[in-house]
Amino acid sequence: MRRSVYGRRWVAGWCGALALLAGCSRQVVSTESSLPGGAPRPSVGAEVTGAIGAATARGAVEGFLKAVNAQDLQTMSTLWGNAQGLVREQIKREDLEKRLVVIQCLLQHDSFRYTEDRPRLSSEGRQQQYLEIVRGSTRKVTHFTLVASRGGRWVVENIDVGPLQELCR
Repeated sequence: MRRSVYGRRWVAGWCGALALLAGCSRQVVSTESSLPGGAPRPSVGAEVTGAIGAATARGAVEGFLKAVNAQDLQTMSTLWGNAQGLVREQIKREDLEKRLVVIQCLLQHDSFRYTEDRPRLSSEGRQQQYLEIVRGSTRKVTHFTLVASRGGRWVVENIDVGPLQELCR
């Protein structure tokens, strides 16, 4: 599905907003845990089984990036969360959709590669995976912060979007 020029400008406007929203601590509980549009689509992530996360931190990164390129917001929402659970269970659905569309714009890629063989360990069991995202002739290095969520499944907790902002125009 191609977005119109107007749609791309709208998404580009959200790039800056995402950086601000990422720092917000406001949480709103929603009773809806799935995105609109009918029955859930099958997962595109190889390691994604069940409703939450992946078996490994790398599996969460790879599943998330695969879902980004497939424009699969449903699968993206099953891999984005924190130690308490999925983001989609913690914020309003319309806010979730807006954030996922912006993330999708930022992370669309032709290829990616890990820049380090092993993750960097962070506080409270978190891992940081450093990646090079390639789109056309542009290469950007960023990192994903991952955390084990409920049931020990890994989810993407944060993405350093600063280096990626010029990709979303």
